[in-house]
Amino acid sequence: MEYGIQKCLDKFVCMGAECEDTCCKGWRIGIDKDSYKAYRRKKGAFGRRLFLGIDHKNQCFRLKGRACAFLNQEGFCDIYKEMGRKGMCRECREYPRHVEDYGVRREAMLCLSCPEAARVILGDREQGSWRIWQQGKEKKDSRKDQQECLEALEEIRSAMVCLLKDRSVGWGQRMAMVLALTHDFQRHWEEEYKGDCKDGCGILCEECSICKRKGIIWWAERLSGRYLKKGAAERFAKQFLDFQGKPDERMIRIRAWLRLMEGMEPVLEEWEKKPGQMCRELYHDLDEREYEELRQKFEEKARGLEQEWENLAIYFINTYVLGAMYDKNVYGKGKLMVFSLAVIREWCLFLYGRRGRFGREELVEAAHEYSRQVENSDKNLEFLEEQFGKNRLFGVREMMAVIG
Repeated sequence: MEYGIQKCLDKFVCMGAECEDTCCKGWRIGIDKDSYKAYRRKKGAFGRRLFLGIDHKNQCFRLKGRACAFLNQEGFCDIYKEMGRKGMCRECREYPRHVEDYGVRREAMLCLSCPEAARVILGDREQGSWRIWQQGKEKKDSRKDQQECLEALEEIRSAMVCLLKDRSVGWGQRMAMVLALTHDFQRHWEEEYKGDCKDGCGILCEECSICKRKGIIWWAERLSGRYLKKGAAERFAKQFLDFQGKPDERMIRIRAWLRLMEGMEPVLEEWEKKPGQMCRELYHDLDEREYEELRQKFEEKARGLEQEWENLAIYFINTYVLGAMYDKNVYGKGKLMVFSLAVIREWCLFLYGRRGRFGREELVEAAHEYSRQVENSDKNLEFLEEQFGKNRLFGVREMMAVIG
């Protein structure tokens, strides 16, 4: 089994009651089976309180207003106070640390939805690098196709990170090249899956005399090499000019993205009003010229946080790309990264327009609130995934018009 842990994870320290946006508010916290059994066994007055404070049908903590029923007035957890850290459920004990299992590889990283974790992620000088080691035997259920899929996705993920860190290329073009890479790989991946190999060597076969397939590892390496090759950025820049939208088109499209988010399950307090408020202050109270002037001033400020923006993009890549081994949709992961960065950037523009300033703390605020609203809800992630697949707002040309 291969393990990967992001080096920046060790730098995280929970702020406890001093946190400006406690993780005990806004969402129902699921309880793992072992913790649930322990809570049911608890006797006495606190045992009765546990019984009443749990939604037993859905196995999660009840909310008191918007907060967990066990969050006290001092901002601390009463379960921790009564039972210690071991008494906390797995989700509370590990958050904002996040573990993903990919069969033959397990990865641990931080979640952006915690404000202090967001500060660590954005300030990470090693930019999401991993500490990797081997331990134990390979899982019995790991198959050759699963290993090949993971290897191909790791190759694509590595290329995406390299493209994003190339500061000789403009930010919009870097995002566009990452999106185009996932688009091209998705197309070849789907070609590999058409029909069954008549030679019986499996769907993800190497090139053989019967089906003439190359295998997805071959395509991942070929496409990565093509996008990272010297001179590729210059050639792509000429094509990118045809995709870039005019300022008014960009404004219309990003406004449509924000309006679409109104249909999400609310996680942030007063979320139902947030997208409309952003649209009103950015696109209705300002005319096109005023909006563009504000955006140009903001972009000057944003360029001073080059590493922070790169770290933010790398976070979405590291968190989601390998998950394509389960749904075979790496292009959707590329879209999620582009969408998230564009919306967070517009969120920052909104804050800049209100406050007249923009720095790392404003970026932390926008990024962690976006993450809490989107990533802390499976329904919202599924909603976006569905929209990316069917909505014409998210075609490759349409998305490049926004980031161009």
